[in-house]
Amino acid sequence: MTRRLLNSDRVAKHRTATVVFVGLTLLALSRSSVAQSPVPSSTKDQQALPAVGPDARAKVAAQKVDTVVPELPGAPPINANQPASPAIVSVSVQQAENSETQPERDKANGLKPDFLGFLGPYRRPFVPPLFPGSGERLSGLIRDGKLYLSLHDALALVIENNLEVQIERYNLQLAETDIVRASGGGSTRGIDFNIAQSPQGIGGPGSPLLNSSQTSTNPIAPAIDDLTALNSTTVTQNNLSQNGTQIYSAGPNIPYFDPSLIAVSGYLRRSDIATIGNTTGTGLTGAGASETLNYVVANIAYLQGFSTGTQIEGTVNNDAQVIFSSQSQLNPFSTPSTSVTVTQPLLRGFGRGVNLRYLRIANLNRKISHLLFQQQLIDTVYGTSRLYYDLVSLGENVAVKQEALRAAQKLYQDDKDQVDQGTLAPIELTRAQALVTSSEFDLVQAQGLYRQQEVILRTELIRPGAPAFRTSFASIVPTDHISVPDQLEPINVEQLETEGLANRPDLAQAHLQVKSGEISAQGSHNNALAQLNAYANVETRGSSEQTFDTLGSPGTGVVTIPQNLALGGLRTGTIYQAGVQLTLPLRNRIAQADAARDVIQLRQTQARTERFEDQVREEIENAVIALETAQTAYNAAVASRGYQQQLLDAERDKLAMGQSTNLLVVQNEAYLAQARSTEIVARSNWMKARIALDRALGNLLEKNNISLDDAINGRGN
Repeated sequence: MTRRLLNSDRVAKHRTATVVFVGLTLLALSRSSVAQSPVPSSTKDQQALPAVGPDARAKVAAQKVDTVVPELPGAPPINANQPASPAIVSVSVQQAENSETQPERDKANGLKPDFLGFLGPYRRPFVPPLFPGSGERLSGLIRDGKLYLSLHDALALVIENNLEVQIERYNLQLAETDIVRASGGGSTRGIDFNIAQSPQGIGGPGSPLLNSSQTSTNPIAPAIDDLTALNSTTVTQNNLSQNGTQIYSAGPNIPYFDPSLIAVSGYLRRSDIATIGNTTGTGLTGAGASETLNYVVANIAYLQGFSTGTQIEGTVNNDAQVIFSSQSQLNPFSTPSTSVTVTQPLLRGFGRGVNLRYLRIANLNRKISHLLFQQQLIDTVYGTSRLYYDLVSLGENVAVKQEALRAAQKLYQDDKDQVDQGTLAPIELTRAQALVTSSEFDLVQAQGLYRQQEVILRTELIRPGAPAFRTSFASIVPTDHISVPDQLEPINVEQLETEGLANRPDLAQAHLQVKSGEISAQGSHNNALAQLNAYANVETRGSSEQTFDTLGSPGTGVVTIPQNLALGGLRTGTIYQAGVQLTLPLRNRIAQADAARDVIQLRQTQARTERFEDQVREEIENAVIALETAQTAYNAAVASRGYQQQLLDAERDKLAMGQSTNLLVVQNEAYLAQARSTEIVARSNWMKARIALDRALGNLLEKNNISLDDAINGRGN
């Protein structure tokens, strides 16, 4: 009875010490998220610790941590003086804006006619079919049924085959079609501002490496993780449009930059009644014999507009001949009627600025499309890197579970030998067997998580359903590993913010959207003016005064048929006329409301862009904090793992001397496995924080030596 009480007392004391240690470790981790732990200045404050095993790095790190948690310095203040917006963007953003590179394999052919290709404008443009992917690089990485993959190879496969990147390549083509359309006098149809975010993967938020089975106080009763959750495979969309759901008004009509030819031809038979005293066939003074005349009718019109708003309209027809001639005539141009009109808007629709607005917007959209492609590439590289390093961490976690299982099996074998020798109660063997079963269960779950991450990463890299990727491989073996430096280099947050504001393509395209909105607002302001046109007209065989024609189109390019297309006059009449035409809405409320609304929408766009700029600053500063926290947390995790190894070694020595129990050894085995998983998570978090900072700074492509032009053409490095 006394021995049982003593053993119970030892167990209670050890549990108390373990709880205190775990509490201190958690406190150290929470404080280390604020700032790095200072190294004690005097050697007398250091605690002499025994060796912790073959891992020298863990031993060194563990020796730097005192059992008494020191007072840590307070967190540095946030950067109150935010840098102003840079006057110019970085070289990489300028290159993306000014790039005219198009994906050759996906380029639409036939938008612009070739030399002497008169029928070119009337042939249907040809767009190549969807690129099926290339499996050449993939085949070279497979050995013995396994895909040996480095991060460099993973990024190259993504650039060549990822469908989200391919979708953004087509966005470049959409911008090119808008330029062609606006050059002909049409409005722009717009581009896609959606950017796809890669799936979080298994190792995303709520990482399974720290599951309830490992932190349970009862290590032989693990909990089951749900491996059926599909949120880790979801691809989300981020819309970078700063204009919201509203669109700008159409503004004044656009001239017909593409000249149009309108022609009508046919056969006309005219039957006149010949009367007494009238042999011309034009009078009806009395009844008489009828006369039949035959004609070929021809009505031709030519229209073209210019960037100043000027429109030229010319018509040729034989209406006078057909109506007044007394003889049949099959030559429609023997005595034609002609009319030439030049019209120039003086208020609404005047000037190159307003008439070329859609072409200017289309050119801005071309720059925006290249910046969006660059941003899509950055986000894809960021997501792929996360998935890759999460796979690395999950693989390390599998190794930890395998080592824990081997340790549990060794404990079971040692206990079995002692039971056979009669020096250990059989119930302890049952406890060891339960630990083996629990460790096997943890290993199975870790392997399942690794396999799920393999599937997610595979789908990101290649197109599993495409014929080009029928080469089979059973698993992915990452060849790169995470290396964490002992300490970070000094970080100047203000300098990083300035760099990020100049580097970010998503911010640069937001500023271009503001410029596009300014152009649209100028158009709506011009549309609020009165319609005042000056015209000059010359007609041979004229018929009437100058008609009031609508100039241009609202961006559709549909031509308004001239009113005098088939209208002729007297046989010998020649008309010269000039003047002005005025349309004056007496209240003009619609145009005024559109002009005011467009300016209001422009202010909204400016506000969203400024808010987005503040978000960029926030992202950079938070990314720096996350990296510094991850560095400190990793150092603490390494030291904590070293301590836990020492506790386990000490407990094993006590057990060998009969001063401990198998339960305490089992608990410390579980705590060590947890400490190792925590170290893996801390290492993974550091790497993801490093990548997140590069993404926030906009230099992730430069860090991975990725060329934008090569990526546009689907060529990985």
